[in-house]
Amino acid sequence: MDTTVHNPDQYMLDFRQIITNGRKKIGLLIGAGAPVSINIGDSDNYKPLIPNIEGLTNQVRENLKGIEKDAYISLEQQVSSSNIELVLSRVRGLSEVIGATEVCV
Repeated sequence: MDTTVHNPDQYMLDFRQIITNGRKKIGLLIGAGAPVSINIGDSDNYKPLIPNIEGLTNQVRENLKGIEKDAYISLEQQVSSSNIELVLSRVRGLSEVIGATEVCV
């Protein structure tokens, strides 16, 4: 049975060769958490480039006022784990059920 060996030096040499030729296209995969790790605040106050779901949920909750905030809180209480994704999924589901029917407030 053949044994394979991972040689990082060979991979770096191949990578340099690809970059210098310019003939092959290179793609980089960046994970979903990458923008959260980039700090655009100062050293005392961490602020991510793009907030994670919890941060986005808090921003929405803080910026809603009046009847919109009441509606959001009501929707938040209907889902088991409260975050903006689940609340929006609930809204989408309710809108499919209601369809074109006019809703009286």
